[in-house]
Amino acid sequence: MAEITAAVGWVVSPVIKMVIEKIKTFIEKKYFEKSSIVDDMTKMNTTLPEILSTMTTVEKYRIVDPYQVQLVRQIKDAVYDAEDCIDDFDYKLAKEEYEKSLPNKVRRVTASCSRFINRTIVGNSSFKKKLTRVNERLDQANRSAEKLLKLMEANKSGNMQLIEQEYQFLTSSVPSGETIFGREKERELIIEWIIEEKAGPPTIIPIVGQGGLGKTTLAQMVFNDPRLNSHFESNKKLWLTVSDKFDKRELTKQMLKYLCESFSANDASFDMLQRKLQTELSSKEILLVLDDVWYGKHDKKYRYEKDWSEFLAPLSNAKAKSTIIITTREDLVVNSLASLGSIRPISLDALNDDDGWSLLKLKAFDCVNPDNLHDLEPIGRKIVNKLKGLPLAIRVVGPRLRGKFDMEEWKRILKDDSLDNDIIEVLHRSYEHLPGHLQRCFAYCSLFPKDYYLKRDRLVHMWIAHGFVFPKEGERLEDVGKSYFNELISRSFIQVIERNNKEYYVVHDLMKDLACHVSQGECYILKENHTLQNLGSIRHLSVITTRRPISHHHLSIEFFRREYYNLITCIRGLDKLRTLILLYPVSGVLVDLSSEVFIKMKRIRVLNIDCNLRSFKLPNFGECKHLRYLCFRNCEVEPEYFSKLHLLTTLFIRKRDKSENIEVFEIPHGSRMSRLEVFDTSKLIKSEIKISTYSHIYWRFFILVNLRERFAELIAKERDWWEIGDLRDFNNIKGKLEISRLEYVASREEAIEAQLGSKEHVTQLWLTWNYRAYPVKGKEYILNEILEALRPHPNVERLMIHYYPGDKFPSWLEPNWLSRMTHFWIQGSNYGFKMLPTLGQFSQLKEVYFQSIHTVSKIGDEFYGNGIFPSLELLKIYDMRRLETWSSPCRVYSFPKLSTLELYSCPGLFSLPEIESFCSIESVEIVNCPKIRSLPKLPVSLRYLKIKKVHPDLEEQLGNKNGAEWDKVAAILGCRCETYRAETES
Repeated sequence: MAEITAAVGWVVSPVIKMVIEKIKTFIEKKYFEKSSIVDDMTKMNTTLPEILSTMTTVEKYRIVDPYQVQLVRQIKDAVYDAEDCIDDFDYKLAKEEYEKSLPNKVRRVTASCSRFINRTIVGNSSFKKKLTRVNERLDQANRSAEKLLKLMEANKSGNMQLIEQEYQFLTSSVPSGETIFGREKERELIIEWIIEEKAGPPTIIPIVGQGGLGKTTLAQMVFNDPRLNSHFESNKKLWLTVSDKFDKRELTKQMLKYLCESFSANDASFDMLQRKLQTELSSKEILLVLDDVWYGKHDKKYRYEKDWSEFLAPLSNAKAKSTIIITTREDLVVNSLASLGSIRPISLDALNDDDGWSLLKLKAFDCVNPDNLHDLEPIGRKIVNKLKGLPLAIRVVGPRLRGKFDMEEWKRILKDDSLDNDIIEVLHRSYEHLPGHLQRCFAYCSLFPKDYYLKRDRLVHMWIAHGFVFPKEGERLEDVGKSYFNELISRSFIQVIERNNKEYYVVHDLMKDLACHVSQGECYILKENHTLQNLGSIRHLSVITTRRPISHHHLSIEFFRREYYNLITCIRGLDKLRTLILLYPVSGVLVDLSSEVFIKMKRIRVLNIDCNLRSFKLPNFGECKHLRYLCFRNCEVEPEYFSKLHLLTTLFIRKRDKSENIEVFEIPHGSRMSRLEVFDTSKLIKSEIKISTYSHIYWRFFILVNLRERFAELIAKERDWWEIGDLRDFNNIKGKLEISRLEYVASREEAIEAQLGSKEHVTQLWLTWNYRAYPVKGKEYILNEILEALRPHPNVERLMIHYYPGDKFPSWLEPNWLSRMTHFWIQGSNYGFKMLPTLGQFSQLKEVYFQSIHTVSKIGDEFYGNGIFPSLELLKIYDMRRLETWSSPCRVYSFPKLSTLELYSCPGLFSLPEIESFCSIESVEIVNCPKIRSLPKLPVSLRYLKIKKVHPDLEEQLGNKNGAEWDKVAAILGCRCETYRAETES
């Protein structure tokens, strides 16, 4: 079984398709025109489709013959060599594009090593020789493919099984008669749902779980429960096996045979069948079990849901107590049926230790307990644990123990690796039903240890780096990759668990074993107690040591003192390696990861070093030219390491030190720089990214990034460090974009160069001037034009403007453009606008915050406009020294959702608006407003009132609980009032 998976478990046809598409693109762009390699590329483009045709057929079969397995491996190796060759060309092309993008004076320096593409790349003799060797290997692979096809034709009934035909399980409602363990709770819950009074469409009860957990057994228990006999007549209980071939016409015919034995459906159309079924179900209560339902390997969601909707449509005529029970391995099935009725899913888990042991005893001893049962029980429970509590696996292994009462025999079976194969055989069907692009993505998960919390964004970008993700035109790679991840969740290959109110992603132990099985020969995970052998064909390697500190775990030290040299030697020999992941490595490994090791790893695409040390200096990885994904934690790097990484698209950075210390990296700037995404998984850690065009020219960016929100902050300390126009091509910035020191932007034209309107994934925009910035007399209009030119994309939800010294707000600050804006902040200065912006008509606006606006003296109609602030929940006004009046809104029912009002440090304000009409307000805070002598009439919804440092007369009345002002507070039942003197509750 292991050999089978090593051959075809890791599908290669998507790789062939990708290489064919790349070659096609290169030819269309005429990169090979008038060159000596055009024939070689054309030949490759002819051979690969022939191999693709063979591999598409091969991947539908399970091959068990060792010779055929070897042929498949040869084909895969040749295909990967072709991919590497095309990747070499892609790298050289990226390098040329980079060097062409350099300023003229730098380009002259590099002219000796950078000519035109058709001379430096296409005409390169070493590249032509490599291309010739690859074509020779592809020719050999093609011959092997032809030989393989002939062998497959000759052995169709022998050592080969068609996956799609291998499983055609038929189930029935008749139970096996064996005792069932561990499903009583689920059975009682389903029975309760079935017999309860209800109205509306039939209830749908999906029983969801991995293969072998007993879904069909549970459905049989419910179907044959005598308590249901009074609810359903015998011919009103229907059991249909769906399997992976969903045929709505055939299933409808089977239902009619249950309900109307005399009906002949041979020549009837689907419409005739549906009408007949609708008539037969009229005003009847039925129990329908649809066993072994699959979402389908190639089904499109729309087509799949439409077929199910049509198939189940006649059931709407059945009575409300009708129930449909569905057994399936995939949550995707449940999601697709959500619109068809009331869904009450049941998720099955493995048997607990006691139930698993009870089942094993039954199968091993046949209800006759041996004399030494007490001695055998601990071993038996270990066997159950090794079988992961899977009922089907226990039923398979139990008979092997029958009649064997010797402890040593039980121990031998416990150590037998075939137990794992029994589990894998049960689960393998789920994997085979995955689409090809998801098979590789899931198999790649084998590189992470059991119970490891997967980082979704990191894993998705690893898939992207390896070319596992295939977007359609107009789709973003990251979005498509996340859809793959979500589909693996829906198909139950990845689980979502909750810890401390946070969601984490894990691969269940059973599925982890499956991932390791199907990725044999491609992926390998090396742990402390593993030996280094037979890794020659490995393309993806993960090295895992302990999470615990070295000083407290001598095993790690002793293991790597003995083995790390062998490990490094082994890595040097893995010239095919494409992934290297080091999780929690100890110093011995990292110290010897010399530059020589990285030079050997010429094909590496993904490098992930998650260092447990306080700080470690990484060896030079600059020769890993094909590197697309780089992640390191608690590591120091030299700037020149990045100078040749022209294909790098993803960089994850993390430091243990959560201080604001700045860490500096240097990254080559070129046409591909706009593809680079920089992340930091730690909270709000600043890292400086120096983007270098050459050794003495710099554009410097500060990147403030977070794994979840992906902040990008652009700051300049000196005018010549950057130009805002450098943001032009960074249209993949996602989350928060902060642009500071905007006083250095000199003109409207310069601001337009940033192209903020093209950054559709930016949802938070921070625009900041220096707080000392002031308008030049007679040129105030320039500031207004600059802000006008910084028009963002309409997807912006949060907007902050800091220290803007202009006297006019931009035309784009209006509800028709920023229709999604939910939060708005303005922090002012001693210069600038005299009136607040008009915000009353923003329908989604929830929070408004004004601070330090020392140029505004009133709040009135200019703020309200013609709107009522329909969604505003929080309004904060802080430190507005010249604010004197705040008039009430003219429109009735303004601020219908405002719950919190905070007014701080407004020393000139002497009156408040009538807030009685603010019908939802619960909290009002008025602090350090010494001219306020009286309160307006308060709304009955108020629950908290904070009054401090206001006029002494008002403070005295509230503090002494007397006078007209106190009466306004006392009239509100349940309102807590906090004053400068005391805290009271009216």
